Amino acid sequence: MYKILKWLVLLLIFCVGGYMLAEWKMKKEVVSFLEKKVPDHIDFSYDKLTISLMKGNIAFKDVAVVSLGKQTSSCEIKVDAEMLSITGIDYWKILFQKSIYIKSLTLTKPHLNFKTCPEDTDNVVANKSNPIKLLKKIFVEEIIFDAGKVEIWDASEEVSLIAVDQINLSLKEVATDPEIITKYVPFTFSEYTIEILNLNAPLGEFEALKMQSMVMNDATIDITNISLATKLTKVELSREIRYQRDHVDLSILSIKVEDHNYLVSNDSLQVNFKELILSQPKLEVYRDKSRLEDFRNKSLYGKLLQKLPFKVAIDSVFIEKGAIVYEENIPNNVKAGALSFENLDATISNLSNKKNIKDPVQIQLNADLMGTGKFHLNWQFDVYDPRSTFLISGGLANFNTSSLNDFLVPNLRTQTTGTIDQLYFTISGDEYVATGDIKMRYEDFKFQVLNKERNGVKKVLSFIGNLFINDGSKTDEDGYRYGDIETERIKNKSFFNYLWVNLQDGLLDVLTGNGKKD
Repeated sequence: MYKILKWLVLLLIFCVGGYMLAEWKMKKEVVSFLEKKVPDHIDFSYDKLTISLMKGNIAFKDVAVVSLGKQTSSCEIKVDAEMLSITGIDYWKILFQKSIYIKSLTLTKPHLNFKTCPEDTDNVVANKSNPIKLLKKIFVEEIIFDAGKVEIWDASEEVSLIAVDQINLSLKEVATDPEIITKYVPFTFSEYTIEILNLNAPLGEFEALKMQSMVMNDATIDITNISLATKLTKVELSREIRYQRDHVDLSILSIKVEDHNYLVSNDSLQVNFKELILSQPKLEVYRDKSRLEDFRNKSLYGKLLQKLPFKVAIDSVFIEKGAIVYEENIPNNVKAGALSFENLDATISNLSNKKNIKDPVQIQLNADLMGTGKFHLNWQFDVYDPRSTFLISGGLANFNTSSLNDFLVPNLRTQTTGTIDQLYFTISGDEYVATGDIKMRYEDFKFQVLNKERNGVKKVLSFIGNLFINDGSKTDEDGYRYGDIETERIKNKSFFNYLWVNLQDGLLDVLTGNGKKD
């Protein structure tokens, strides 16, 4: 009995010693592997290495990785993490099936810091000319980034391009092999979840993008409290610019995307959304007209879609309870004039810049103009039409024209009275000219020309102008007067200026023409 116990103790000591020796040998092999296999342009360091041979676990504490960007477009990548843990290594598959199987790979509190390359650098080697060589298949059941942080800087590390306070990431069934590793996306995966908190990204010299949160998985995307705004105040922007530029403040309560996917072909990205829903967007635009006018041509929306650096196809876009406020400040030392649309709902169909989609982009919009008139608009255009043709129809109902005076008085030195009971218009055009027709039923329409100080009426000019304006009494049997639209586009102006000029031309013909239908 004593001998049996003695042999059992010796066997236990042998097993424990052998296990400890195996773990020591394994740790030595891991260290040797990192020293030999990690490329020269990558510096991998850690404070402590822990191995559990029985469980197949490896853990690196206080990890630091620095890459000089030989395989990426970033000139320097730094990654610091509290822990890098690998669990569930399958030794059988490594030894006998020439593949690497891992249950999970977790990076705890990683801080990712990217520095972009200078434009004139010649040190970056693209992936295609310096591919990664992989000898075995690799499969990881789940890759986890837990409470990470991301920063992307310019080449001088003085300007932050993107900053994310926290990112959580989960990728399921991640796999790669000698063939997949050479592709644009060097691995495959089944399901994923990404959570981003507090993203900040400057968009050029004057604007910045901010986002409170985003949760994205393989089915949906949910974004809350996103804003795109000019970083300077209106006064500060006017001091900085020579040519007219919009001061923008766009805020969106939430954005939801249903059924999204992404394809890569010939290094080109294609984005597909079934539904994009924008809830309570509010856009405020201010333009200081005292700055010089920019006479460069402005493309219409079809050509702008063509110029996107990626392909996009969105079946339906829904805008719910939106608002738009546009202000112009004329150099006249008076309050800026404002034009507003409230309770704006819109639907956009077939929003795409893919050439194989033949259906035109279609937009339907309903809103309250200046808080009173009921305005609706139907608009369609073909993205790849060489002349950028479009068709617009719409209407306005129950509109008290005096509500426009907040915009007309400071900008045009005029004010109006009267009511537009019903207005309908149709406009067809291209990037050069537009024609259309308009009909309107209105009552007691009058306008007044104001003096230079805008605090008094120029009675003679107002009287002469009203002599040429029909007050709405000479109409057809349904109470409508008719007018024609014929305009040329000012190419350095926006599309909405083009629309406004067309409506202005039609209204003038209704008010001063014979009012008869052709």
